[in-house]
Amino acid sequence: MLDAVLQHLRDDDANALERLKQVLAIPSVSTDPAYAGHVKRAADWYANALRECGLNVKVHPTGGHPIVLAHTDPARVRDGAPRVLFYGHYDVQPPDPLNLWQTPPFEPAVRDGKIYARGAVDDKGQVNLFTESLRAWNTVTKQKGEKFPAHVTVLIEGEEECGSAHLRPFLESHLDELRADFVLISDTSLWEPGDGSAVPSICYGLRGLQYFDVQLHGPSRDLHSGVYGGTLANPATILTQVLGRLFDKKHRVTIPGFYDDVVKLTPAEKRRWKKLGFQEAKFLGEVGVKVPFGEAGFDTLARRWARPSCDINGLYGGYGGPGAKTVIPSFAGAKVSFRLAPNQSCTKIAAAFRAWLESQNVHGCRWVISDLHGADPVLSATDSPWINAASRACESSVGRKPVLVREGATIPVCIDFKKLLGLDCLLIGFGRNDDCIHSPNEKFNLDGFDLGKRTHAALLAELAKV
Repeated sequence: MLDAVLQHLRDDDANALERLKQVLAIPSVSTDPAYAGHVKRAADWYANALRECGLNVKVHPTGGHPIVLAHTDPARVRDGAPRVLFYGHYDVQPPDPLNLWQTPPFEPAVRDGKIYARGAVDDKGQVNLFTESLRAWNTVTKQKGEKFPAHVTVLIEGEEECGSAHLRPFLESHLDELRADFVLISDTSLWEPGDGSAVPSICYGLRGLQYFDVQLHGPSRDLHSGVYGGTLANPATILTQVLGRLFDKKHRVTIPGFYDDVVKLTPAEKRRWKKLGFQEAKFLGEVGVKVPFGEAGFDTLARRWARPSCDINGLYGGYGGPGAKTVIPSFAGAKVSFRLAPNQSCTKIAAAFRAWLESQNVHGCRWVISDLHGADPVLSATDSPWINAASRACESSVGRKPVLVREGATIPVCIDFKKLLGLDCLLIGFGRNDDCIHSPNEKFNLDGFDLGKRTHAALLAELAKV
């Protein structure tokens, strides 16, 4: 059966690319209300695509953007088949700055074996990997009078790029419809050791995130620095002094208790990661950096995947335009984020950071602290039957076993699936490090698109054996 499905994918390759172009042309920017109609149009596009895959589909309105929920017809699934819940998102980041795109972000263009558009790899292109595999299975099973190898539920949301505010309430109110054995997500990348190769990977761990906007307020208005300079605390000066105290000389975060709950790497993980062939110089050199930097005592891969970190993501306040304007600003602000290692709690870290800020001497200024959002880290077992099935699927489609990796980024819904449904997430991605995610000229390699379709098709076949 799988051979026929794979042959159908090959025969339908040109049509699959056209379908990808169609959905990439929809500017489904979730963060900007001006695009709301386009976001709804993208939800409807996926609903229609899933119906063409033989699934029963409903588009659910939320207080924000719609959620698409689809299920295989139980009558068309073999008895005793496992249940997989596929999650993805159809919304995309804003395309700015537009002048840096070689071709318009919502006019998909194929160049040198790659497709360029906003959402090409994050996440429309990777969602389409799974829908194309479903389409092929639907066509072949109908032709042969056979049944699907697994019960499939597909959940595609439209708010991942703006915080998924309405997803958790949706999950809580649709628990019965979301029962499954595991969650499958394609929103990560192939493993690239740095020698030009790309290896299929299964991600079993993600760091969490805690994000703040902090403002330090001083005088009631901007002041003339000649009249007031040296007589009162400058919020910009004090803020930068405080932020500098977040780190010690070993670049460890100084918040009390920050590292208390961090899970240490196991010896087996250290051995496995050492075999990955990671090339630090290549990884950093691609972004113009020659010198690694971070928490002392850990290599770059461990700091990226298994250790927490803190970053100042932006600074603002006062005058930043051309020329001079000699003011003491009435306030200064910063965006501060923490990436959290497995077993850390975003709630606990948020409380600790707030308490640390309020303990600092700010010389009469006052804090306005906004907790923007947080998500706990996740870490899944590496010996589950679902990971084993995915490993066999990768091996059959690529000819070699995948590597097991973690990622330093965050997919907030993973912890919701774990807490609400008791499900581990299996993350298999087919992007590349140079795909310019969230940047101009985002792209998806077409060989990765082909590989992903075949691997997802093979995974569904492997599930029938579990």
